[in-house]
Amino acid sequence: MFNVNHLSFSYGEKPVLENVSFEIKGGEILGILGLNGAGKSTLLNLIAGFLPSEHGTIHFQNEVLGQQSIAMLETHNYFYPHLTAQEYLHIFVKDGQMVDFQSWAEMLDIPLTQEIEGFSTGMKKKLALLSILLLDRPIMILDEPFNGLDLESSFLLKEIIVKLKEKGKIIILTSHILETLTGICDKILWLKRGRVEHIFERVAFDNIEKILKEDWTKLDTLHHLL
Repeated sequence: MFNVNHLSFSYGEKPVLENVSFEIKGGEILGILGLNGAGKSTLLNLIAGFLPSEHGTIHFQNEVLGQQSIAMLETHNYFYPHLTAQEYLHIFVKDGQMVDFQSWAEMLDIPLTQEIEGFSTGMKKKLALLSILLLDRPIMILDEPFNGLDLESSFLLKEIIVKLKEKGKIIILTSHILETLTGICDKILWLKRGRVEHIFERVAFDNIEKILKEDWTKLDTLHHLL
């Protein structure tokens, strides 16, 4: 079980997250939905240990969460210059771990011997994804994982996420596309101005769009203009 309890964070005097709480079981996928500035990236960075929490706790299996339990795919990934894809992937391989790089490369269309600097956005995203798969951590955070992927790669990523779920992984992902989350998640957390506005179970997914529209006051302006 993964628990976030009463988590709060501020940048200076500006509160970004306030009293955020939720839990996820092994083999569950949690989607995090929110407008720009809602605090999604800050929440993920706190979970991943990239930011120090000010208030609240994060636990995994009844212990304080450690970074060795987490692998995170960031929205924008950094790659060391002049490395080939294969050289980069070897950074993430454990001693004695056997990896069929060629099969992965063929499935994901990654040219192993090419320098990463020449990769497209989608190729970089797939390479970063493969690197965190190699880490094989129990908790996987995927921040906007579908950004930059073509249709085939998006379909393949969904299948990979389903396989990870079947292996009992805890998966947290964000997306700006509601249909992406409703099609794959077990729960969806709606984050609004740093607070948990709703946590939707799968049986309530059909109501999400209606509830979100009630929160978006800009629709009133749109109706007036049109």
